[in-house]
Amino acid sequence: MSTPMLRAPQRTSRAWSAVGVLILLAGWQAAAMLLGPLLMATPLQALRALGGMLGRDDFWFHAGQSLGRIAIGVGLGCSVGFILGVLAGHYARLRGLLEPLRWLLMAIPPVVVVVLAMLWFGLGSPMVIFITVLMMAPGMYVNTVKGMLLVDRQLIEMAHVYRYGPWLRLRHLYLPALAAPLTAALLIATCGGVRLVVMAEVLGAESGAGYAIANARSTFDSGELYAWVILTLLLVALLEFMLLQPIQRRLTQWQEPSTN
Repeated sequence: MSTPMLRAPQRTSRAWSAVGVLILLAGWQAAAMLLGPLLMATPLQALRALGGMLGRDDFWFHAGQSLGRIAIGVGLGCSVGFILGVLAGHYARLRGLLEPLRWLLMAIPPVVVVVLAMLWFGLGSPMVIFITVLMMAPGMYVNTVKGMLLVDRQLIEMAHVYRYGPWLRLRHLYLPALAAPLTAALLIATCGGVRLVVMAEVLGAESGAGYAIANARSTFDSGELYAWVILTLLLVALLEFMLLQPIQRRLTQWQEPSTN
């Protein structure tokens, strides 16, 4: 009796993704017409405001501040979570030692962390970066530990028999095994990191996209407010399609079926 062949998962349809974008824009337009220009700008008004913002020097200053904080915060948070996850996957005692801290960081509301960070660091980049690292690391840590615990123990023993060093084991054994959880964690961390940075800047920063959003809100400039929202969405899309998806294809290249 022959076994049925497993079908490869279908790729996401670009056409249906475009339809989804159009539905979102139509919903945005309808909500703006219902609420009025004081509460919500239309997509066209937001794009006009965005065009005016691009010619201002303060726009590039705020955008540069936010990009730097996102890069440092997400990069450090993911690196710390990955390194601790690899070590905790190896050593059960370290895993038990870090478990209460992991639970605490994942359970505490981000707003509480923002308030505490404002007390400790004041306003500015150190506060925003601290919050981002503290909130990003646990997710990467959990995904890395789960992936490490699922690695075939026989492969680990074989790597020790052939005397693979730490770098060779990481490159040829752990990274391929961690490809799926790592790429998912990177996507979540990047999107979450952008949101955290903007939220922290809204609540307690003197520069950045969140600071500009707070100013637009205080002056009831809904066009500029939603223009910054569009820029945030475009940044997340750019990071996903230009950075995260190439990394995912690189890490999961060995899983693609052979054409021979």
